[in-house]
Amino acid sequence: MIIRSQPQRYMILIIGVIAFAFSLSAYLTPAKADIILAADLCGQGSAPDYGFTYDLQQMHWTVDWQSRVSENAVTEVDVILDRLNSDSIAQTMILIQPEEQVGNRVNCAVHFLRYMRLGLPDGERKDNGFVFLIVVEPNSIDVHYGVGLGLPALTASELTSLNRIAEDTYQSTKSLDLALLTLIQEFDTVARSNYSPLTSPTPAQEITYLPTLPSGPLGILSICGLLCIGVLFLLFLIWLLPKLARSGINFNPYGSRGSGFPLGGGRSSPRSRGGSGSSRSGRGN
Repeated sequence: MIIRSQPQRYMILIIGVIAFAFSLSAYLTPAKADIILAADLCGQGSAPDYGFTYDLQQMHWTVDWQSRVSENAVTEVDVILDRLNSDSIAQTMILIQPEEQVGNRVNCAVHFLRYMRLGLPDGERKDNGFVFLIVVEPNSIDVHYGVGLGLPALTASELTSLNRIAEDTYQSTKSLDLALLTLIQEFDTVARSNYSPLTSPTPAQEITYLPTLPSGPLGILSICGLLCIGVLFLLFLIWLLPKLARSGINFNPYGSRGSGFPLGGGRSSPRSRGGSGSSRSGRGN
C-alpha cells in the first residue's frame, strides 16, 4: 500500500488539471480556426465590408486579374465597360478569385457589388450595378453574377447563358483572356439589347444679340469714333509701360517665371473606376 503525503496529493492534482486544460485546448483550437477561416471566405462575410479590403476606386473594371489575365485583355474589357457606364446602361465589375478563397459563390458576387457601391445612386437608371464573379478551379472556371435592382430586364436565362459561354470558352481554349473577353462582349450585346443609351437632354441654345451700328453717315461716324478711341488707348499704353518699367514694375502677360500655379495641365492622373454609390443589389446566380 502506497501512502502519499499531502504535498504529493496536491502535486498530482495540479498535474491532472494542467493535463486536462491542454487536452481541452487541443480539442477546441481547430474548431476556432475553422470558424475564423470560414469568415474570411468570400460570400460568408457580413455588412458593411463583407470581409473585403479593396479600394473603392480601381485602375480597371476587373479586380484581382494579376497573374491570371493579361493587361491587354483587361484594357479591352475596360473599353467595353467604360461605354456601358457612360451610356448609363450598367456599371459593371469583374472579380476573379481562386476557388479556395470563395465560400458561397452566389453571395460572393452580390457582396462584392454592394461593397463596391456599384450603380447610379439616383435618376432613371438608378441601381444599375452589375458584377461577374469568375472562380478559377484547377481545370475550369465557374462564373456567377450579381445584378442591381435597376436592371430588371436582364433575365436569369440570358445571364446564365453568358456564364456557360464563358465557361465553355475556357474549357476549349484554356485561355482566361479569351473567356473574359467573350463574357464581356456577349454581356455588352445582351445589355444593349435590353437598354438603350441614356442621353442627357440637350440644353437650349442661348441666342445672343450683338449690338448693331446705324447705317449711313451716322454709322461711318460711329466707326471712326471707335477707331479713334482704340488708337488713343494704344498710345496711352505705349506711354505708360516705359514708366512702369523704370519704377520697377514689370509687365509679363505670360505670368511670372517659376510661378507655383502654371497655366495648363501637367501629367494627368490615371483614371479610376468604381461605383457611384448605389450598391443595391437584387439577385445573383
